[in-house]
Amino acid sequence: MQTNAIGPLVFVSIAYALSIALSLLIGLTGGHESHLIGLGYLSMFLPTAAVVIVSITMHETPRIDWTRLPVKYVPLALFLMPLAMHAAMLSTAAVLDGSLRWQPWLTPQADGLYHTPAERGWGELTAGGLAGRIVLNALVGLMIVSILALFEEIGWRAWLLPRLAARMGARRAIVVGAIFWAYWHVPFALSGIQYVGGISAARTAIVMPLGIAGVGIIIGWLWMRTESIWIVALAHGALNNWGQYAFKYLQDTTVARPELLLVAGGLPILIIGIVLLRITPDTKPLIRCF
Repeated sequence: MQTNAIGPLVFVSIAYALSIALSLLIGLTGGHESHLIGLGYLSMFLPTAAVVIVSITMHETPRIDWTRLPVKYVPLALFLMPLAMHAAMLSTAAVLDGSLRWQPWLTPQADGLYHTPAERGWGELTAGGLAGRIVLNALVGLMIVSILALFEEIGWRAWLLPRLAARMGARRAIVVGAIFWAYWHVPFALSGIQYVGGISAARTAIVMPLGIAGVGIIIGWLWMRTESIWIVALAHGALNNWGQYAFKYLQDTTVARPELLLVAGGLPILIIGIVLLRITPDTKPLIRCF
């Protein structure tokens, strides 16, 4: 089935307009300290909102097979990007800081127990209890963030990517879609919705798209391989929740230029994405719509 050439452009335009509108609301009311910062979570729903608008006005609705879940891709979706980021970022932090300084409560006290901070509500735990809490925290976080990521993936991968691929082939579509997606995040960085401590909003907006484009290539590759909304949502959720998971248990970094950590995390992701592109058949799949 032929796709309307205007559809992808309309979708991207609407998605960017919604991104800018939400970012202006947050940015003009205090940025990351705005009393409306909670509305930043709406950013993940904006691509689906753009799909709804395009579907109503242009009658181009994505056909998603909600039962499709190729299990063999689940480990890849869950662990590829978080492990690559941790290997690069922890190594970089160790070099720049001199060592990795873990939170003091991760060391057992004289009674052999781990005395966790009161704000966590975990109490005093054995080693097994602490490990269980950390794993449970990771799993619950993955579930919540993957549900939110699902709404981004409906727009950028399930709707846009097949339409781009039908016109320009899979490889080019993955790259173009990843670039659109990466720079869609820039207003969120400038407004403080995506705030990184120790880095100015301008520097974040410059550095961040590199890594996000790499992520977009990998997730786009996963979509082309599986056409599974659950696989790409899990990959996106794992990245968001687990990509820097270990840093939740480190003391505040003293790195003079923390943007180097962003570059360190993004560069291996981009390299992996480029490698995956080379093994991607440059096909032009049909777009399945209803």
